[in-house]
Amino acid sequence: MSTEEVRIRIAPGKLLVRHGSCPAGCSLVDRDVLMDGQPALTLLVRVQGRTGHIHLNPFYGVFDYECDVPLKPGDVVDVYCPHCGGSLSVVEQCGLCHVSMFAIQLPDGGEVRVCPKVGCHNHHLTIVDLDAQFSQLYDEERRPKM
Repeated sequence: MSTEEVRIRIAPGKLLVRHGSCPAGCSLVDRDVLMDGQPALTLLVRVQGRTGHIHLNPFYGVFDYECDVPLKPGDVVDVYCPHCGGSLSVVEQCGLCHVSMFAIQLPDGGEVRVCPKVGCHNHHLTIVDLDAQFSQLYDEERRPKM
């Protein structure tokens, strides 16, 4: 089956990533850490010989984070699953920074790809099953009608 790429613009904070995982299926949703009232996405990071956890805001396009290791603009972090230690890095290079992006897996084959360079906001969302993905990302009352 062939697929076509469709690009849409989504205002920051309108989509909530409720079910993010690593490639092995470990949940990255951390109900113990809330950001904007929702469970954060927690990843293991390594940068300049230091290892720690980073908590990402679960709203797509919102770049707030909390990290227990100091990060400065321009740092490129290596990103791993905090449970199994598997790398989240993917082959795709950031079109702006030319470093390998990382991916958070979504249900039904979707994913969010993000540049791991602190300060770069290059990211994109891939949806494979539009109806199933929207049911996971949107609250029912805000869900677009297709």
